[in-house]
Amino acid sequence: MTQATYSMKHLFIVAALAVPFALHAQNKNVVSAYNYMGDGDYDKAAEYIEPATTNETTSSKEKTWRYRGAIYAQIAMGTDDALKMKYPNALDKAIESYVKANELDTKASYKEENDHALRNLQITALNGGNDAFNNKNYEKAIEGYKQSERIAKAFGQVDSNAVFNSALAYEAMGDTATAMERYAECIKIGYDKPDVFRYLASMQKRTGNLDAAIVTTQQGLAKYPDNKELMLDLVAFLLEANRMDEAETSVKAAIANDPTNPVLYSVLGSLYDGKANPKEGEVNEADMIKWYDLAEQAYKKSIEVDPTFFDSYYNIGVLYNNRAAYEYEKCNQIKDDAKYNACKTKADEIYLKTIPFFEEAHKLKPDDTATLQQLKILYAKSGDTEKYNAIKKELGE
Repeated sequence: MTQATYSMKHLFIVAALAVPFALHAQNKNVVSAYNYMGDGDYDKAAEYIEPATTNETTSSKEKTWRYRGAIYAQIAMGTDDALKMKYPNALDKAIESYVKANELDTKASYKEENDHALRNLQITALNGGNDAFNNKNYEKAIEGYKQSERIAKAFGQVDSNAVFNSALAYEAMGDTATAMERYAECIKIGYDKPDVFRYLASMQKRTGNLDAAIVTTQQGLAKYPDNKELMLDLVAFLLEANRMDEAETSVKAAIANDPTNPVLYSVLGSLYDGKANPKEGEVNEADMIKWYDLAEQAYKKSIEVDPTFFDSYYNIGVLYNNRAAYEYEKCNQIKDDAKYNACKTKADEIYLKTIPFFEEAHKLKPDDTATLQQLKILYAKSGDTEKYNAIKKELGE
């Protein structure tokens, strides 16, 4: 045998021995990682498990990833803050590891164990997101919710709580567009509680898409036809859009569902008041008086079902003011003194009808400045010096 032949054969043997030696070294790393984990030394365990995840042989074993998942899960869910700072992505690594372990576990021998660990991590991620949200760290909260969603997806599920909470977080941090996307996603996946429709519609209105807000609210009412808040929202949106007939239909439906709600009658009164004084165009006198009368009836019904409801007392006072203003304007067009005086007497009677309603409003809200100012003008008009001076004193004049 020549020296050259010997050398080549020797090198072949050494190379052949190197493969099992490397494999042995990586298997030893896995065992060492497991032992350190058992001793509670997760820092050392992480140090030993990482090389095994990049080795061609050990990286294809379910056990390697299951151990890695357990190590990082202990770090992520533990109380050692220094260790958490050293491994800031421990939760991500734990999730990644258990998902990988399940992929490699073709016989599903450890699937139940891995899934149980993943569910615990999902709870940790969701709770971490909630803690961050409560501390107003919305970016961190969103990361937690994303992790929770990711784990749920590994089970073929959707974490609806995480989707909804992330919408709240995006809204809180001022990312309106993404918040609306997340609320829409909630509705899409079936997490469509009344508040979800209300939050989305509110944001659509704020961004200038009133028609979308109306559609969203209508969708909410289709699913929750007895929800009072959605009913009121729809009426308010329709009124703002000047879709009066639809608004009237909606508020009457709400009253039929909740006949003792003073707010609904007050809204109906406001609607009729709006028809008497349209934002656009004009209304003839006969129709104007008809709408004023219907508004008056609605406000008085509101007071009947709840004698302590401030808004309706105040609104009916404003209603009489508006009616009187219309009459005064007519009087100013009359040249004949006798006819003018007759007209003015009629207008004064309407105007002074407001006094008892503003007085009741004042009793309910003594500090309401607008009511006090109205009463001061009314007492001056009626010549009631004593009450006039008392109101001035309340106003600090």
